[in-house]
Amino acid sequence: MRTVKKMASAVSIAAFLLCCCFVSSTGPQDDCDVYAATGSTFTVPLGYKLKESDNLKWFKDTRVIFYRRQKQVIMGKNYDVDSTGSLKLTKLTKDKSGRYRPEVYTDGENVGGNLPSVHLCVLDPVQKPTVTRTCSPDKTKVTFTCNVGQSEKKNPIKWFMVDKKTAEKEIVKDLTRPVKDVLNARFFCNVSNHVSSETSQPVQQDCKSSFPFPDTLFGISIWVFVGGGAGIVLVLILIVIICCIRTKRKRRLRLKGKNVLI
Repeated sequence: MRTVKKMASAVSIAAFLLCCCFVSSTGPQDDCDVYAATGSTFTVPLGYKLKESDNLKWFKDTRVIFYRRQKQVIMGKNYDVDSTGSLKLTKLTKDKSGRYRPEVYTDGENVGGNLPSVHLCVLDPVQKPTVTRTCSPDKTKVTFTCNVGQSEKKNPIKWFMVDKKTAEKEIVKDLTRPVKDVLNARFFCNVSNHVSSETSQPVQQDCKSSFPFPDTLFGISIWVFVGGGAGIVLVLILIVIICCIRTKRKRRLRLKGKNVLI
């Protein structure tokens, strides 16, 4: 029984640690000090004036990535740091995200003290979005959709109308407007992250109805006029048909009378 309890406790602890690891690995990058784009270059400042007798170490998280004892490089390359001892990061990739921290020693003594560290986050630049438009079935509303890359769906989206200085209130993927309010307006969207910003080409709605007419006319439903007009047309058609029949009958009687006289 005691063994079972120990096993249950061990399983609970393992599950808790696994959850903690998952949260830490997938959590948001809100604690980043600096953001940089993939492929770019970033220099982490040392914040200390080096002497020739100083030994310099640079850490990425807990791992030493550069070590120079006075003028001799033990780990890394000479070009990994500049003349001031600041760390140069080139051709950045996402795996270079992390916390960078320097240490300066002389004769085994930490002469640099608690030097500031930098938490760097490397992000891909956003792709240029595109805008598509969709008309409602009754052609009274139009929806503009800002299409972004799969990895950019969580990035903020802003909508703008051409010739209007301020952005639209909506910050979502889809922007819906009544057609009558945006007959000639052109809309474009902007998507951005911490390292870049891209804007789409402007798009104009094309949902104009082929036969637009108001719902009412002089306060009376338009369908009353439509029904009345249809009734008048029907009466006119009947009158024309009756006139044609009477004309044919008269012509037939006239021809018959001529034949009798002959």
